Amino acid sequence: MEEGPVWIALRNGIIKGTVAAVPKGEALYVRGMAVDPVTRGSGIGRALLNCVEEFAIESGFKALRLSTTPFLSSAIRLYEKYGFLRSNDGPHDLFGTPLFTMVKPLGS
Repeated sequence: MEEGPVWIALRNGIIKGTVAAVPKGEALYVRGMAVDPVTRGSGIGRALLNCVEEFAIESGFKALRLSTTPFLSSAIRLYEKYGFLRSNDGPHDLFGTPLFTMVKPLGS
């Protein structure tokens, strides 16, 4: 939490999702996003991404970046619907787990 902001989504006082972000050059790196499996599909993931994007724009970042694993298909669909595009940038591996990077340019 010392590296960057953290957002928490509450519903009826109960944590239903969270996301953290870390500045990496001109991009804000989205990491540690999680949504309670029971509430997935309810818009919480999109709301968290909206908070991150708003912060990034207000802070002058040029893009949002994230890394994900190929088997998290529902998360990947969310990111793609939100405007993230796959990139050839690394990292490509995290302790033996395959990863790929996605980027969403901000502004013009």
